[in-house]
Amino acid sequence: MRGLVSVFRSHIRYKIILPYLALTLVVMMAGAAIAVGLVAASWEERLQNQLAQVARNTTDALVRRERNNLEFLRQVVFAPANQNIPAVADAFASGDDEQVMRALEPYYRFGVGSVNLDFDRMIAFDRNGKTLVDWLRVSEDPDALPARITTTDLSGLDFVRAIVSGTTIDGNDKFANLIYFAPDVQPYFYTVAPVRRGNDVVGGVLIAVKCDRLLASLERSSQAAVTTFYDLSGRAISTTLLPRAELSTLDMPPQVLQALLNGQAQSIFTVELRQRGYQLAYSPLVIANVQVGYFSVGLSRDFQVQQLSLSRNIVTAIAIVLATGSVILGYQIARRITRPLADLVATAEAVTGGDLEARTTVMSPDEFGRLALAFNQMTEHLARLYRTSRDLNQAIEVTPVLKVAERAVRSLLPDADVLALIAEEGALRYHVDEGLPAIVRSLRHVRVPVSDPLVREISETQQTVLLSSQDEPRLTAFGLTQVAGYQSLLLSPLVVQDEPAGVLIIAHREPAAFTGSVLPSVVAIANMTTSVLYNAVLFDRVQREALRRRAILESIADGVVVLDRQRRILIVNRAAEQMLGMSDWRLVQRSFSDIPLTRVEVRHEMFSENGATQRDLYRLGDRVLRLSHAPVTTDEGTQIGEVVVLHDISAEVAVDQAKTDFIATISHELRSPLTVIYGYTDLLLRGMVGELSGEQRDLLEAVRNRVELMNNIVRNVIMVASIEANTLQTDFAAQDVRRMIDEAVAPMRKSFEKKGLALTVTTPDDLPPVRADREQLLIILGQVIDNARRYTQQGEVTITAHQRDNGMVQIDVSDTGPGIPADAMNRLFTRFFRVEGNNSPERGSGLGLVITRQLVERHGGKVWAHSEVGRGSTFSIALPIAHEYTNAITSPGGTGATA
Repeated sequence: MRGLVSVFRSHIRYKIILPYLALTLVVMMAGAAIAVGLVAASWEERLQNQLAQVARNTTDALVRRERNNLEFLRQVVFAPANQNIPAVADAFASGDDEQVMRALEPYYRFGVGSVNLDFDRMIAFDRNGKTLVDWLRVSEDPDALPARITTTDLSGLDFVRAIVSGTTIDGNDKFANLIYFAPDVQPYFYTVAPVRRGNDVVGGVLIAVKCDRLLASLERSSQAAVTTFYDLSGRAISTTLLPRAELSTLDMPPQVLQALLNGQAQSIFTVELRQRGYQLAYSPLVIANVQVGYFSVGLSRDFQVQQLSLSRNIVTAIAIVLATGSVILGYQIARRITRPLADLVATAEAVTGGDLEARTTVMSPDEFGRLALAFNQMTEHLARLYRTSRDLNQAIEVTPVLKVAERAVRSLLPDADVLALIAEEGALRYHVDEGLPAIVRSLRHVRVPVSDPLVREISETQQTVLLSSQDEPRLTAFGLTQVAGYQSLLLSPLVVQDEPAGVLIIAHREPAAFTGSVLPSVVAIANMTTSVLYNAVLFDRVQREALRRRAILESIADGVVVLDRQRRILIVNRAAEQMLGMSDWRLVQRSFSDIPLTRVEVRHEMFSENGATQRDLYRLGDRVLRLSHAPVTTDEGTQIGEVVVLHDISAEVAVDQAKTDFIATISHELRSPLTVIYGYTDLLLRGMVGELSGEQRDLLEAVRNRVELMNNIVRNVIMVASIEANTLQTDFAAQDVRRMIDEAVAPMRKSFEKKGLALTVTTPDDLPPVRADREQLLIILGQVIDNARRYTQQGEVTITAHQRDNGMVQIDVSDTGPGIPADAMNRLFTRFFRVEGNNSPERGSGLGLVITRQLVERHGGKVWAHSEVGRGSTFSIALPIAHEYTNAITSPGGTGATA
């Protein structure tokens, strides 16, 4: 015995496990007893709930039976005539038994064969309550003939008198209840309805089912083990369990009857029937909203007793198993306590021997686990600082440096992020690892000024600071809290040449995340990272500047060639490679003088956009190049090279030449002879060579009109070419809108009068002047007004003007012409476009609106059109107001003048 006590005292596992086992056994025994009691209560409650559900199902089934009977009777009493079968109402009105039987026979056969009806008796009586037909079902076969009862007399019953008199009770003229038919000892459940012919009651139809059959049907619907009907005194009148001779054994107990009479909705009672226990639920029996008795449904208690016995056996078995398991578990617990101690001792001895990679494998969440975790963290901290320093010294770019720092920080705080604000182009821009969430990467769009007070402050102190987003309002400019949701921030400044070059940010979304033993390690990592980041920033600046310059050079559409002082080629961009055919310039050294460039003899062109001269145009193969030279000098002014820019103007030269040739052809080949023709025609019309007949004058008028049209076309073509060649001189000045409209309309008034068109000009007195070239404004107005005149055959042309809110004056020219289709509106202001289907004899060349649009846009304005086919068109012009001239010009007035 002393030996056992000695062993018990010398081993800590025994001191722990034995009390634990004793307490466990006591708890398990008490728990088993409680569990058995709870299971018993649970099964009792479950049985009662199931019994209540069965009672509800029985009530619902009885209500459905009543509804089905009423629906069947409704079909019967309103049944129309069918072939040789008279209508039910007509048969009852005739009082002939045979006609009533013929009318009701199909419905009787249907009813006894229907699962939802399945009645035993159908009775028909006339308006006096006399029985016409009484069929009693004698077989389960629905096709079997019923027995006809001739002795039935219902005339003295209350519900029959109510039916034949048309009396309603609570608004109902149909009734349901229980009834006895002598000599049958069991009651029937009946439903009766009146038969009406028009508004007169001619009789009634009653269907009834025996209570035994009804209860069997209800039992199938409710899944009850026993169903019983009682009269109002509590006497059993029908049941599904016992023969009728033993019904008295099911009479309601007095206490149950009294509870129901006191208003209790349901009462549950346990009875013994045929040596089996049943639990019965008693409820009032209500038919047609009237209580006619009581009913009960019952379930057998055999299943509950079996389940309780089974549960008791299971709980006992579980208790035994748990007791055995407790012994085994106690032994394992003792081993698990002593094993971590041995592991910790071994690991401590290894670390003491200098092995910093040694780690204890104890992972339990108890004190041993926390001790092991603290021990591992201590050794890991030393190893982490060593690895971080080694990895940082191998990184030379900003992104790899941030990745190394983030990996080191996340070994301490798994959810921490490492970012950097680096000075670029006068502001601090975020550098973020691609592996971070999208919301953090969106910080790349945030720019923080280098002069930010917080940045300046930490740069001057050159100390790592720990900040909270709630305590430091100056962090708002950084966007760290608003965008990424960071709450705890560790900022370490990056200073290059005594100027803020950036900030290293270690961030966490939890408040007060950098606390305890984590903070010193994170600060050490931040300091090491900042030192390495200094070199990475310098390297990144040099690298980015080189890439930026190269990208700019490659993106220039013109060719760029960089030469040294001896004009040797140093750099050629992609455009120059294509122009010069020099893709091997990196491999073969060449001089710029070796390129076979030939000067181009080009005279100054009137329609040239760039005014190219002989000095800077060269030809290389099929290309015409314009060369620009610029020296490359040092800060001291010493020239160390030269930059040559090559601009390929082959297309411009070809276009300029084509324009020159085209305009020259128009000027010399068309304009001169047209002028002669127009002059001679005018002389003939003036009678210079003699008097003309009417027919001759008409022909000469037609010739002059056509010549004038050709002259307009030539002028329009020249105008378009001049505009596109940028040779049209524009002298802006303040122009009075009303005066310009009058001058534009003046030469066209006879043309309007000749066509019989009314011309209306309406402008307000206070309309401000517009900023425009006088001659070009006259051309704009003339083109639009003449266009309206040409395509308007009858009606009027209206010219209005008003000031808009956006500093513009809008001029509207409306006509009553044929209108413009919607599909032609988007091409209306394009060159040589004319609306299809417009057969006006004065159709233009398709250049007038092009000239108008180009001239209006040269004035900083806008022109547009609105039209409806068949209702005319409105052309609108918006020109800027000449504000500085507003008070210097007086409007001539004349509002509402009509031409």
